[in-house]
Amino acid sequence: MKQTIAGDKSTVRGSKKSSTLLCARKNPKKKKRNKFGANYNDDGYPHYATTAIDDYDSEEVLTYEEVALYYPRANHKRPIVLIGPPNIGRHELRQRLMHDSERFAAAIPHTSRPRKDSEVDGQDYHFISRSQFESDILCRKFVEHGEYEKAYYGTSVEAIRSVVNSGKICVLNLHPQSLKILRNSDLKPYVVFVAPPSLEKLRQKRIKNNESFKEEELKDIIEKAREMEDKYGHLFDMIIINTDTDRAYNQLLTEINSLEREPQWVPASWVQ
Repeated sequence: MKQTIAGDKSTVRGSKKSSTLLCARKNPKKKKRNKFGANYNDDGYPHYATTAIDDYDSEEVLTYEEVALYYPRANHKRPIVLIGPPNIGRHELRQRLMHDSERFAAAIPHTSRPRKDSEVDGQDYHFISRSQFESDILCRKFVEHGEYEKAYYGTSVEAIRSVVNSGKICVLNLHPQSLKILRNSDLKPYVVFVAPPSLEKLRQKRIKNNESFKEEELKDIIEKAREMEDKYGHLFDMIIINTDTDRAYNQLLTEINSLEREPQWVPASWVQ
């Protein structure tokens, strides 16, 4: 379903898959700080332990999948899903896209916690009861969900669809386990794997950006990327080797632009 190009070039959907990542030993690491604090992500939403139903067992991995050409439709912008290991630059890429608020938008998350006086339902969050949230989980309405400080948080298929229906491109940072429900919907997601370069180039990037790092953390990023590609690589439409953030962003934006002009190979079931 995709073709891998060696080196630091992006890769796109094509034929046989080959690995572009290096293997390293797994090591523990600390979460990266951001402007909202350690307990919040780059959008200001709380970090929570993500839960998604992982139905992609080894027995289900498809060596071949029937595909068909999908022609772009002006009234349906394919959601862009960024996948990758922690601290590889997915959030930076997403935030750059989100600066163009006329074209890109985020899915408004759901939560079971009480609404604050300053918050607007449907704008800050979709506020629902805990029992309703649990019912929606069982009905597989969330592509991912989790719990933080005794409250549920999650991203629903309908919230993504709402962005699509508005005529904008929904940009998501998800764990690859979340792809099962999303790919089984009618939303036709375009999955981009943001991968690290070699250990040496990853080290050079950190030094160039004046970012502190530990060697074990860099190895851990590469190892997690390797694991993701091994398990979920057949679901990736594109791989971007993030050696340089500006270059990676330009590659991503170029590909998104092409999605609105050129036909793409997708699972045949999506166009039937």
